[in-house]
Amino acid sequence: MPALGLLELGGHFWASRRAPTLAEWQALTPAVRSFKKADELLVVAPEWTDPLARRAFGDALMPIEMLSRPDVSGYQRAIELSALGRRSRELEGWRELARQELGDFTLRRLENPSYEPALYRFIDHVKPPDLEVSEGDDEARECPWQENVAVVAGGLHGNVAFPRQRFGCRGGGAHFVGVTIIDDQDYQPRRCIWAHASLDGGLHLRFKGVQLGKKIRVYGGLSYFLARDGLGTPVELIIRSGERVLGRGLHQDEWGWRPFEVQTRDLVGSTQDVEIEIRSASPEQRGFCFYAETA
Repeated sequence: MPALGLLELGGHFWASRRAPTLAEWQALTPAVRSFKKADELLVVAPEWTDPLARRAFGDALMPIEMLSRPDVSGYQRAIELSALGRRSRELEGWRELARQELGDFTLRRLENPSYEPALYRFIDHVKPPDLEVSEGDDEARECPWQENVAVVAGGLHGNVAFPRQRFGCRGGGAHFVGVTIIDDQDYQPRRCIWAHASLDGGLHLRFKGVQLGKKIRVYGGLSYFLARDGLGTPVELIIRSGERVLGRGLHQDEWGWRPFEVQTRDLVGSTQDVEIEIRSASPEQRGFCFYAETA
């Protein structure tokens, strides 16, 4: 009898700590769909269960724009789906609004205590007529808009995916401006504006009619897998409105995905054309990618 008791205790210990199966994740779909609102971020914990959750829930509950977010600060509320009693590190300090127990899973609705809504997301405007792209310091050369270019994916150890719609610049290949996804220092996806440093000096992105607030939040990086050795020259990002420099940032390969802010308090409520310039002393293999929004 003591041996049977120990066996039962061991079985309970194993069952309470085993990873949920794909079928168990799939069974949660109706409850998650009912609990989650369209504008709420869905985060799973522990984070290594994310691939199972994505396969189970699909794009409807975990769209790529949310999966490859710059961070969680841009969301007012999030749904945390936790297994094995684990919690999300990203959502630490968020206030719990509601909870639902689902067997070995827990659904929580959480509110961001420091939420500041975005006024303008640059990534939503990477197309004409909202954006014009040119390169060069003395005589600017236009990077024309390309509507239906062949998609290129580098595969293992290769470049990130080059999108179908992009502004093509001199040099071809990686020399373009368009929306793609890179990997950060934790190998998490980050959706961003690819802006490879130009062979002719500065690469100039002119966004028209940008609604400005107190600040511009910027995140930037290169594919960490490809740039982690830190062998490339730093990339400089300069933000202007007209002739005025609003702010600038310098990025080094080994930093990974990194945020910084530009203050624009004296421009609150105004609508301005904003230029973002990218440059590097040695532009080869300078596939810089950034995300920016005003708030």
